[in-house]
Amino acid sequence: MIAPAPVRLVDYAKAHLVVVPVREVGGLIARGALSIDGRPAGIADPVRAGAVIAADDAALAPCALRPQPLALVVRHEDDDVLVCEKPAGMHVHPLGPHRDDTLLNALLWHCGARSDQAWGGWRPRPLHRLDRAASGLIAIAKHAAVHDDVRRQFAGHAIERRYLAVVHGRVAAETGTIASPLGRDPACDYRRAVVPVEQGGQRAVTHFTRLEHAGNHTLLELVLETGRTHQIRAHLASIGHPIVGDTLYAPGGVRRDAASAIMLHAKELRLRHPRHGTEIVCTSPAPERF
Repeated sequence: MIAPAPVRLVDYAKAHLVVVPVREVGGLIARGALSIDGRPAGIADPVRAGAVIAADDAALAPCALRPQPLALVVRHEDDDVLVCEKPAGMHVHPLGPHRDDTLLNALLWHCGARSDQAWGGWRPRPLHRLDRAASGLIAIAKHAAVHDDVRRQFAGHAIERRYLAVVHGRVAAETGTIASPLGRDPACDYRRAVVPVEQGGQRAVTHFTRLEHAGNHTLLELVLETGRTHQIRAHLASIGHPIVGDTLYAPGGVRRDAASAIMLHAKELRLRHPRHGTEIVCTSPAPERF
Protein backbone atom coordinates (compact mmCIF):
# COMPACT_ATOMS: atom_id res chain seq x y z
CA MET A 1 0.00 0.00 0.00
CA ILE A 2 1.39 3.46 -0.92
CA ALA A 3 0.66 6.22 1.58
CA PRO A 4 -0.39 9.63 0.16
CA ALA A 5 0.79 11.95 2.96
CA PRO A 6 2.83 11.98 6.19
CA VAL A 7 0.98 10.24 9.02
CA ARG A 8 1.80 7.92 11.92
CA LEU A 9 1.89 4.29 10.87
CA VAL A 10 -0.68 3.27 13.50
CA ASP A 11 -3.14 5.90 12.27
CA TYR A 12 -2.64 4.96 8.64
CA ALA A 13 -3.08 1.26 9.37
CA LYS A 14 -6.23 1.88 11.44
CA ALA A 15 -7.71 3.74 8.48
CA HIS A 16 -6.64 1.38 5.68
CA LEU A 17 -5.56 -2.07 6.97
CA VAL A 18 -9.22 -2.96 6.78
CA VAL A 19 -9.16 -6.76 7.08
CA VAL A 20 -7.73 -6.38 10.60
CA PRO A 21 -10.04 -5.09 13.39
CA VAL A 22 -8.92 -1.70 14.72
CA ARG A 23 -8.26 -3.16 18.17
CA GLU A 24 -5.67 -5.55 16.68
CA VAL A 25 -3.65 -2.99 14.70
CA GLY A 26 -1.40 -1.70 17.50
CA GLY A 27 -0.45 -5.21 18.59
CA LEU A 28 0.43 -6.26 15.04
CA ILE A 29 2.73 -3.27 14.62
CA ALA A 30 4.33 -3.91 18.04
CA ARG A 31 5.05 -7.49 16.93
CA GLY A 32 6.83 -6.26 13.79
CA ALA A 33 4.13 -7.33 11.30
CA LEU A 34 4.30 -4.09 9.26
CA SER A 35 7.19 -2.55 7.40
CA ILE A 36 7.83 0.75 5.64
CA ASP A 37 9.97 0.61 2.49
CA GLY A 38 11.20 -2.82 3.49
CA ARG A 39 12.22 -1.89 7.04
CA PRO A 40 10.37 -3.02 10.22
CA ALA A 41 8.33 -0.10 11.52
CA GLY A 42 7.04 1.04 14.90
CA ILE A 43 3.69 2.48 15.90
CA ALA A 44 4.71 6.14 15.72
CA ASP A 45 6.98 5.89 12.67
CA PRO A 46 5.99 8.47 10.05
CA VAL A 47 4.59 7.25 6.76
CA ARG A 48 5.53 9.77 4.09
CA ALA A 49 4.13 10.31 0.62
CA GLY A 50 5.15 7.50 -1.71
CA ALA A 51 6.22 5.12 1.07
CA VAL A 52 5.42 1.46 0.50
CA ILE A 53 3.81 -0.27 3.50
CA ALA A 54 3.80 -4.05 3.60
CA ALA A 55 2.17 -6.47 6.01
CA ASP A 56 3.28 -9.98 6.97
CA ASP A 57 0.45 -12.20 5.71
CA ALA A 58 1.23 -14.94 8.23
CA ALA A 59 0.96 -12.44 11.11
CA LEU A 60 -2.35 -11.07 9.77
CA ALA A 61 -3.99 -14.46 9.23
CA PRO A 62 -5.17 -15.23 12.80
CA CYS A 63 -7.19 -12.01 13.06
CA ALA A 64 -7.93 -11.18 9.41
CA LEU A 65 -11.48 -10.91 8.07
CA ARG A 66 -12.32 -12.11 4.57
CA PRO A 67 -13.52 -9.65 1.91
CA GLN A 68 -16.37 -11.20 -0.07
CA PRO A 69 -18.10 -10.06 -3.29
CA LEU A 70 -21.58 -10.29 -1.80
CA ALA A 71 -24.53 -8.40 -3.26
CA LEU A 72 -24.67 -4.92 -1.74
CA VAL A 73 -27.58 -2.55 -2.30
CA VAL A 74 -26.26 1.01 -1.82
CA ARG A 75 -28.79 3.80 -1.30
CA HIS A 76 -26.27 6.62 -0.76
CA GLU A 77 -22.51 6.95 -1.02
CA ASP A 78 -20.05 9.84 -0.92
CA ASP A 79 -16.51 10.33 0.39
CA ASP A 80 -17.66 10.19 4.02
CA VAL A 81 -20.86 8.18 4.42
CA LEU A 82 -22.42 5.09 2.87
CA VAL A 83 -25.99 3.93 3.45
CA CYS A 84 -26.80 0.42 2.33
CA GLU A 85 -29.34 -2.32 2.90
CA LYS A 86 -28.85 -5.38 5.07
CA PRO A 87 -31.00 -8.39 4.20
CA ALA A 88 -32.72 -10.37 6.93
CA GLY A 89 -30.61 -13.24 8.20
CA MET A 90 -27.27 -11.45 7.77
CA HIS A 91 -25.09 -10.37 10.69
CA VAL A 92 -23.65 -6.85 10.50
CA HIS A 93 -20.29 -7.93 11.99
CA PRO A 94 -18.52 -11.30 12.10
CA LEU A 95 -19.56 -12.84 15.39
CA GLY A 96 -18.30 -16.04 17.02
CA PRO A 97 -18.37 -18.81 14.41
CA HIS A 98 -20.10 -16.51 11.88
CA ARG A 99 -16.94 -15.19 10.22
CA ASP A 100 -18.20 -15.04 6.63
CA ASP A 101 -21.24 -13.76 4.72
CA THR A 102 -21.76 -10.74 6.98
CA LEU A 103 -22.39 -7.17 5.91
CA LEU A 104 -18.86 -6.24 6.95
CA ASN A 105 -17.40 -8.95 4.67
CA ALA A 106 -19.30 -7.33 1.77
CA LEU A 107 -18.18 -3.83 2.78
CA LEU A 108 -14.52 -4.89 2.93
CA TRP A 109 -14.78 -5.97 -0.71
CA HIS A 110 -16.62 -2.75 -1.59
CA CYS A 111 -13.84 -0.60 -0.13
CA GLY A 112 -11.16 -2.37 -2.19
CA ALA A 113 -9.83 -5.23 -0.06
CA ARG A 114 -9.41 -8.68 -1.59
CA SER A 115 -8.18 -12.10 -0.51
CA ASP A 116 -4.66 -11.02 -1.54
CA GLN A 117 -5.08 -7.33 -0.65
CA ALA A 118 -5.42 -6.46 3.04
CA TRP A 119 -5.68 -2.72 2.42
CA GLY A 120 -8.72 -0.67 1.42
CA GLY A 121 -9.42 2.91 0.42
CA TRP A 122 -11.37 3.44 3.66
CA ARG A 123 -12.39 1.43 6.72
CA PRO A 124 -16.11 0.54 7.01
CA ARG A 125 -17.46 1.61 10.41
CA PRO A 126 -21.14 0.70 11.00
CA LEU A 127 -22.87 3.51 12.89
CA HIS A 128 -25.78 1.72 14.54
CA ARG A 129 -27.34 -1.67 15.16
CA LEU A 130 -29.64 -3.71 12.99
CA ASP A 131 -30.55 -7.16 14.31
CA ARG A 132 -29.58 -10.17 12.22
CA ALA A 133 -33.21 -11.17 11.66
CA ALA A 134 -34.28 -7.65 10.63
CA SER A 135 -33.71 -6.04 7.25
CA GLY A 136 -33.24 -2.53 5.93
CA LEU A 137 -31.05 0.54 6.01
CA ILE A 138 -27.82 0.91 7.92
CA ALA A 139 -25.36 3.82 7.83
CA ILE A 140 -21.62 3.30 7.50
CA ALA A 141 -18.88 5.86 8.25
CA LYS A 142 -15.77 5.82 6.09
CA HIS A 143 -13.51 7.69 8.53
CA ALA A 144 -13.04 7.82 12.30
CA ALA A 145 -13.96 11.52 12.53
CA VAL A 146 -17.16 10.91 10.56
CA HIS A 147 -17.99 7.98 12.83
CA ASP A 148 -17.60 10.16 15.93
CA ASP A 149 -19.71 12.99 14.46
CA VAL A 150 -22.61 10.76 13.45
CA ARG A 151 -22.51 8.88 16.74
CA ARG A 152 -22.96 12.25 18.46
CA GLN A 153 -26.01 12.82 16.25
CA PHE A 154 -27.42 9.50 17.42
CA ALA A 155 -26.71 10.39 21.05
CA GLY A 156 -28.46 13.75 20.55
CA HIS A 157 -31.51 12.11 18.91
CA ALA A 158 -30.83 14.12 15.73
CA ILE A 159 -31.16 11.10 13.45
CA GLU A 160 -34.57 9.85 12.39
CA ARG A 161 -35.13 6.13 11.80
CA ARG A 162 -38.44 4.72 10.60
CA TYR A 163 -39.31 1.05 10.62
CA LEU A 164 -42.12 -1.19 9.42
CA ALA A 165 -43.25 -4.09 11.58
CA VAL A 166 -46.02 -6.67 11.27
CA VAL A 167 -47.15 -7.73 14.74
CA HIS A 168 -49.45 -10.36 16.16
CA GLY A 169 -52.91 -9.12 17.14
CA ARG A 170 -55.01 -6.13 16.17
CA VAL A 171 -53.46 -2.96 17.63
CA ALA A 172 -56.38 -0.81 18.79
CA ALA A 173 -54.71 2.61 18.94
CA GLU A 174 -54.05 4.53 15.73
CA THR A 175 -50.93 6.09 17.27
CA GLY A 176 -49.05 5.63 20.49
CA THR A 177 -45.79 5.85 22.38
CA ILE A 178 -44.09 3.11 24.36
CA ALA A 179 -41.83 4.73 26.94
CA SER A 180 -40.87 1.82 29.17
CA PRO A 181 -37.23 1.53 30.30
CA LEU A 182 -35.40 -1.53 29.01
CA GLY A 183 -32.72 -3.71 30.55
CA ARG A 184 -31.53 -7.30 30.49
CA ASP A 185 -34.33 -9.78 30.98
CA PRO A 186 -33.78 -11.49 34.36
CA ALA A 187 -35.17 -14.71 32.86
CA CYS A 188 -32.86 -14.70 29.80
CA ASP A 189 -29.68 -12.66 29.56
CA TYR A 190 -29.90 -12.53 25.75
CA ARG A 191 -33.31 -10.80 25.75
CA ARG A 192 -34.32 -7.31 26.82
CA ALA A 193 -37.36 -6.62 28.99
CA VAL A 194 -39.08 -3.73 30.75
CA VAL A 195 -36.91 -3.12 33.81
CA PRO A 196 -37.30 -0.18 36.24
CA VAL A 197 -34.55 2.42 36.08
CA GLU A 198 -33.79 1.71 39.73
CA GLN A 199 -32.92 -1.85 38.72
CA GLY A 200 -30.74 -0.94 35.76
CA GLY A 201 -33.28 -0.18 33.06
CA GLN A 202 -32.40 2.49 30.49
CA ARG A 203 -34.74 5.10 29.04
CA ALA A 204 -36.30 3.79 25.82
CA VAL A 205 -38.96 5.50 23.70
CA THR A 206 -40.69 4.08 20.61
CA HIS A 207 -43.47 5.88 18.72
CA PHE A 208 -45.86 3.92 16.50
CA THR A 209 -48.58 4.55 13.92
CA ARG A 210 -51.02 1.88 12.84
CA LEU A 211 -51.06 1.54 9.04
CA GLU A 212 -53.48 -1.34 8.51
CA HIS A 213 -54.97 -4.53 9.89
CA ALA A 214 -54.75 -7.85 8.05
CA GLY A 215 -56.61 -10.62 9.80
CA ASN A 216 -55.10 -11.03 13.24
CA HIS A 217 -51.99 -9.05 12.31
CA THR A 218 -51.26 -5.30 12.27
CA LEU A 219 -48.80 -3.34 10.13
CA LEU A 220 -47.11 -0.57 12.11
CA GLU A 221 -44.73 2.24 11.28
CA LEU A 222 -42.32 2.96 14.13
CA VAL A 223 -39.97 5.81 14.93
CA LEU A 224 -37.18 5.38 17.45
CA GLU A 225 -36.42 8.18 19.86
CA THR A 226 -33.70 6.11 21.55
CA GLY A 227 -31.66 3.19 20.28
CA ARG A 228 -31.52 0.42 22.85
CA THR A 229 -30.67 -3.17 21.98
CA HIS A 230 -33.75 -5.00 20.63
CA GLN A 231 -35.80 -1.89 21.49
CA ILE A 232 -38.64 -2.31 18.99
CA ARG A 233 -38.86 -6.05 19.56
CA ALA A 234 -38.93 -5.80 23.35
CA HIS A 235 -41.30 -2.81 23.41
CA LEU A 236 -43.86 -4.41 21.09
CA ALA A 237 -43.73 -7.67 23.01
CA SER A 238 -44.24 -5.75 26.26
CA ILE A 239 -47.62 -4.42 25.05
CA GLY A 240 -48.76 -7.86 23.89
CA HIS A 241 -47.98 -7.46 20.18
CA PRO A 242 -44.72 -9.32 19.42
CA ILE A 243 -43.35 -9.11 15.88
CA VAL A 244 -44.38 -11.90 13.54
CA GLY A 245 -41.57 -14.45 13.23
CA ASP A 246 -39.77 -13.26 16.35
CA THR A 247 -39.21 -16.48 18.26
CA LEU A 248 -37.09 -14.73 20.89
CA TYR A 249 -39.84 -12.36 22.06
CA ALA A 250 -42.89 -14.56 21.46
CA PRO A 251 -44.68 -15.74 24.61
CA GLY A 252 -42.57 -18.56 26.02
CA GLY A 253 -39.91 -17.72 23.44
CA VAL A 254 -36.69 -19.59 22.87
CA ARG A 255 -33.61 -18.63 24.84
CA ARG A 256 -31.61 -17.69 21.76
CA ASP A 257 -32.43 -15.68 18.63
CA ALA A 258 -33.41 -18.60 16.41
CA ALA A 259 -35.35 -16.74 13.70
CA SER A 260 -33.46 -15.93 10.50
CA ALA A 261 -36.05 -13.34 9.42
CA ILE A 262 -38.68 -11.39 11.32
CA MET A 263 -41.23 -8.89 10.08
CA LEU A 264 -39.16 -5.84 10.96
CA HIS A 265 -37.68 -3.57 8.28
CA ALA A 266 -35.70 -0.31 8.58
CA LYS A 267 -37.45 1.71 5.86
CA GLU A 268 -36.12 5.26 6.23
CA LEU A 269 -33.01 6.99 7.56
CA ARG A 270 -32.38 10.72 7.87
CA LEU A 271 -29.12 12.24 9.13
CA ARG A 272 -27.11 15.42 8.79
CA HIS A 273 -24.03 15.07 6.59
CA PRO A 274 -21.03 15.43 8.93
CA ARG A 275 -18.99 17.53 6.50
CA HIS A 276 -21.37 20.02 4.86
CA GLY A 277 -24.51 19.75 6.97
CA THR A 278 -27.00 18.81 4.26
CA GLU A 279 -29.61 16.19 5.08
CA ILE A 280 -29.14 12.65 3.79
CA VAL A 281 -32.49 10.95 3.27
CA CYS A 282 -32.61 7.28 2.26
CA THR A 283 -35.60 5.00 1.86
CA SER A 284 -35.94 1.27 1.35
CA PRO A 285 -39.05 -0.45 -0.01
CA ALA A 286 -40.62 -3.18 2.08
CA PRO A 287 -39.23 -6.61 1.14
CA GLU A 288 -41.38 -9.31 -0.42
CA ARG A 289 -42.04 -11.04 2.91
CA PHE A 290 -44.19 -8.02 3.89
